[in-house]
Amino acid sequence: MNPVSAVIFDMDGLIFDTERICYQIYLEAARRFGFQMTRNMYTCLCGRTEKGILDGLARAYGPEHDVASWRAFVRERKAPARAALNGHVGKKPGLLELLSYLAEREIPYAMASSSTRDVIDSCLAGEYLTHAFPVIMDGSMVEHGKPDPEIFLRAADALGVAPEDTLVLEDSRAGIRAANAGGFMSGFVYDDMSDLPEVHEGFPILVEFEGPEAIAAEARFTFDTLADAVPFIEGSRTCTDR
Repeated sequence: MNPVSAVIFDMDGLIFDTERICYQIYLEAARRFGFQMTRNMYTCLCGRTEKGILDGLARAYGPEHDVASWRAFVRERKAPARAALNGHVGKKPGLLELLSYLAEREIPYAMASSSTRDVIDSCLAGEYLTHAFPVIMDGSMVEHGKPDPEIFLRAADALGVAPEDTLVLEDSRAGIRAANAGGFMSGFVYDDMSDLPEVHEGFPILVEFEGPEAIAAEARFTFDTLADAVPFIEGSRTCTDR
């Protein structure tokens, strides 16, 4: 294994606890529009572009259903939900420890998120991390969203590092597949939402979706929290220093 020379972070569900907020909006939409929603179903949507999300919904419920209206409801509810929290969406465990380590060791890092820049800036400001990420790639800066590796390749180029020397940290299948496709070291960090309910009444989900364990199996490395990446990165570099 190459020493880790740089790190690229996803945002939603990895840096911030935003997936939990969004999933609860999907539960609200499910009850309003009368369709089922499970955690595994939601996981398949994470990390995708808007088109990818709509395609995923159509696949799950059938093209005859007005999934665009369901999705529009979710999009409209996101900003008020964040506002109700005064912008404090919540930092994921281990984030500050990992950022501190990277800064101390002068390891370059970036954020590569499918979210829009205004959403990214809002989340960073709400958690007092406005200047925490020197390089940020958002969904508007690429032609192809995850699982295409374009956004990660652009981030690596901005950092001046090779993909094979770069650890990409992700919580979604689309993100892990994008990292693998780009030749990066893919690291899966489990975003635990097992305490949240599901909706089993209404129009059924027509396909079976796998859980986070299946996503973890596709990643080269797995971490329970972001802090667990610190000894991994340090170990990769120490072995090379000898």
